[in-house]
Amino acid sequence: MAWSWKKMNAAKKTMIRRSLVVVVAYELLWSGAFAWVYYAKLEGKILWALAAAVTLPVLGLIWTMARYLGDEVDEFHRQLVVRCLLWGTAGVMTSVCFHGLLQLLGWKGSWSAGVELGLFFLAALGAKLTYRVQHRVPDDVDAVLEGGAR
Repeated sequence: MAWSWKKMNAAKKTMIRRSLVVVVAYELLWSGAFAWVYYAKLEGKILWALAAAVTLPVLGLIWTMARYLGDEVDEFHRQLVVRCLLWGTAGVMTSVCFHGLLQLLGWKGSWSAGVELGLFFLAALGAKLTYRVQHRVPDDVDAVLEGGAR
């Protein structure tokens, strides 16, 4: 299925626009906070405030997805998005638990937050692909329907 802006419903277009604004805000805040901490050698409570400020767009993205689920009228698309979000969240939770257990067991290493983000997207993609396979429409659906109508 090709991606076409003209064929998308209003809920999906609005979600994409809002998500782009939130992601741009996140990138700007993250880059600015990282640069400020790096060059000014900040420490202490200001780091907590910066981390909180950079986390706000993440909450904005969650709000955007919740609004989309409320606005989407197509139950198939809504169920697909919920499934992708659940699988993505499960991937992140599994990664965080595994990483925490490694550290509790004495591992001194660490991995970047990009690992969790990557696992979220991989798990969400896996959910979407398996959903399409489970709900595949056969090529001869018209013949099946005509045969069943007799």
